[in-house]
Amino acid sequence: MTQIDQPVSNPAATTAADAHELVAEPDPGYRWKHLIVSVAMIGFGLWFAYDGWKKWPEENARIAQVQKEKDAANASGDSAKVEALAKELQDLNYHSEMDLGIQKILAIVLPAFGLFWGGWTIKDTRGVYRMQGNSLHVPGHPPVTVDDIRRIDKRKWDKKGIAFLHYEVGQPPTEGVLKLDDFAYDRKPTDEMLERIERNVMSSVTTEVAPATRA
Repeated sequence: MTQIDQPVSNPAATTAADAHELVAEPDPGYRWKHLIVSVAMIGFGLWFAYDGWKKWPEENARIAQVQKEKDAANASGDSAKVEALAKELQDLNYHSEMDLGIQKILAIVLPAFGLFWGGWTIKDTRGVYRMQGNSLHVPGHPPVTVDDIRRIDKRKWDKKGIAFLHYEVGQPPTEGVLKLDDFAYDRKPTDEMLERIERNVMSSVTTEVAPATRA
């Protein structure tokens, strides 16, 4: 991690280029990719539930029934029935209590995580990023100006497109941390917002960066 001081600038002296409004909407591909994963986890969980509580116990019960009938056919000398039942046994698979337990655990864990993942995705991509002049609006946070920003954390910016802005607003000051994510939201306007912020923050603000790795 490296800390670099921002160049001295005057937040009040907003350039004409910085005056226009920037709007970044949620990226549809990012949102749907995550929601599809959420639905898949729920679907697999239901599949495991069906196996763990219905299909596999019924298959075990059928194995026990067929074995009982095979023993009876052996005792009565019915070789044809013995052969037919032996063939049916070959097509059946016995499932241990451990197998059933694993299916049931997955049936509970996967849908729960799928619901969490879907809820987190919707929450994380709700609303829009909006910046008018030097005032930034991010869902879940009060309006923040460049004067309110105390630190910029870009350690995940080059790799994941995520920057955290530490701010203080109001009197007495309330601290908060907002996130700009140019994978979850439209990249171009999101990047322009961060560039505008870096051009106009006070000289006392520091930026934490990591070696660039993203193409």
